[in-house]
Amino acid sequence: MTIDELYKAFNDIEFQATRILKAKNLDRDHLSRFNERTEEIRRQLVSMRLQGAIHDTMNDLKKIDEEYLPRLSFGRKVLNILLFGQHKKRFQSKGQLRYFMEEVSKRKQLFAYAKGELNED
Repeated sequence: MTIDELYKAFNDIEFQATRILKAKNLDRDHLSRFNERTEEIRRQLVSMRLQGAIHDTMNDLKKIDEEYLPRLSFGRKVLNILLFGQHKKRFQSKGQLRYFMEEVSKRKQLFAYAKGELNED
């Protein structure tokens, strides 16, 4: 991947992340494409061996778990039983949305920082 392609990929990731973060509902297809694109860029940045902190962070970064479900505590399980399963559905959907938004935001900031570091070098 050339430097120009890498900058275009950074811009693409920033656009996709903004689109996901501003959407009212989470589109799994967009999330999947975002996840694959970030993995491509991450592998490229790891192979470039940037400064220590960026390289270590990129090397430790895992893909977004698209099948993530938040765990229910004992209290939430009891509440779920009392409400005939309605609490679990709301809790899991909100927990998934929160997890996905945090992961997308984290990656957007990380790649913006990496792009800034490439500009300095």
